[in-house]
Amino acid sequence: MNGSQLSFRKSVSCQFQDLNCRHIMETLSWNQTVITEHGLEDVPSATPFTSLTQGRYTWRHNQVLKSLAAALERKRNAINSLPLRTTNSIPALTFIPEGEKRPNYRPIRPETGQLATARDWKMLADLGQQLNFPPEIAVTTLRPDLVLWSPSLKSVYIIELTVPWESSTEEAYEHNKLRYTDLAADAQQRGWRAKIYPVEVGCRGFVASSTTRLLKDHGICGQALRQTIRAVSEAAKRSSHWIWIKRKE
Repeated sequence: MNGSQLSFRKSVSCQFQDLNCRHIMETLSWNQTVITEHGLEDVPSATPFTSLTQGRYTWRHNQVLKSLAAALERKRNAINSLPLRTTNSIPALTFIPEGEKRPNYRPIRPETGQLATARDWKMLADLGQQLNFPPEIAVTTLRPDLVLWSPSLKSVYIIELTVPWESSTEEAYEHNKLRYTDLAADAQQRGWRAKIYPVEVGCRGFVASSTTRLLKDHGICGQALRQTIRAVSEAAKRSSHWIWIKRKE
């Protein structure tokens, strides 16, 4: 390899420079000033390797994951605190006597989404300490970013976040879906209903439709949905900006 070029490893995730990255790598040729495939210009040659050794890409990923996990945890706690809704219950009717006005209040909207039919949801996040996948569901060495499950329903949601370049979101989605297919199959053989949620938030703040779908499927909508999308987007942008500022350190 000549002195004008270096070799580096690239994944579908923006964690491609991280030694702890768990994604499949491939080797690309990279010259010292431009990465044309990703549209980066005038990137100093030391930048990815400095960020690699200091774990900055993992840090950025975890900043976005914290915002996503916080929203799901709030929803999980809210659902678990509600009385269990029975599927065959008949909604109560309110009669208004003749001559009286309808009360000026909004009816309480029932909870919707995949969490609504249980009150024993549990969640683990691969933050702070290494996540161990619940052994009652399946035995594996894989570490999804988030695991959300209900023992009573025997339902489990496997969530994996990537913070890729915007042009790589579809590739990231397909890669992570395939990566956890065998784990979901093992859980299903044990009698669990398993669903894989690969989600992406671009390193410049673009929130992919997969992320919005995850939130809506779990009953996060309206203002809470908008706030969560804004929070994960800002986390990605702030973290990327900090990595750029520290690129020579």
